[in-house]
Amino acid sequence: MSDVDQALDGLYAAARADREAHHTRILGELDALATDLTETLLPPELRAAGIRIAYNTEGIA
Repeated sequence: MSDVDQALDGLYAAARADREAHHTRILGELDALATDLTETLLPPELRAAGIRIAYNTEGIA
């Protein structure tokens, strides 16, 4: 493997790690938002029954 190939592999690995970190951060923010909306919008009796606001992760994960 040449030095150029090794450098490109390093760049690709760094880009992949950056994308995964961004993805993880976005999902964490969505979870926090869903929790906040559940706590502020749903009445206590619905929260007590286990009803939670959720989001569709299709296409995100």
